[in-house]
Amino acid sequence: MEIPDGFEKVEAKVFRRGDELIVVGILDPEGPFAIHVKLTQKEEPEDFGPPPDGYEWTGEVRPPRKGEYFWSDIRGRVVQAIKDESGTNQFGESTGGRKILRPLARPARPSLRLVKNDED
Repeated sequence: MEIPDGFEKVEAKVFRRGDELIVVGILDPEGPFAIHVKLTQKEEPEDFGPPPDGYEWTGEVRPPRKGEYFWSDIRGRVVQAIKDESGTNQFGESTGGRKILRPLARPARPSLRLVKNDED
């Protein structure tokens, strides 16, 4: 496995007990570290519950694209993405996905009719 750009190799030991892992090592100059990880498998799709009024769930959990609607767990409401999200934060760590929504009806667009004036 190649080391991703910007990362350095760290000597560490990994211990396993069932579905738990413990990773221990020493970082220079920070010192020793330990990480506890519990492995799980997602067996069935998550039940999102009823969708917010005016929207329906698409069943997708991923970073939203520009203009898509998604459920914000932080704000507790529907949010429209203002740009494409990469799925990673500024440190390159995965941020997971968002529960994607779609409006039940298209928003009403104002009807504007352009008329050419031939009298000029």
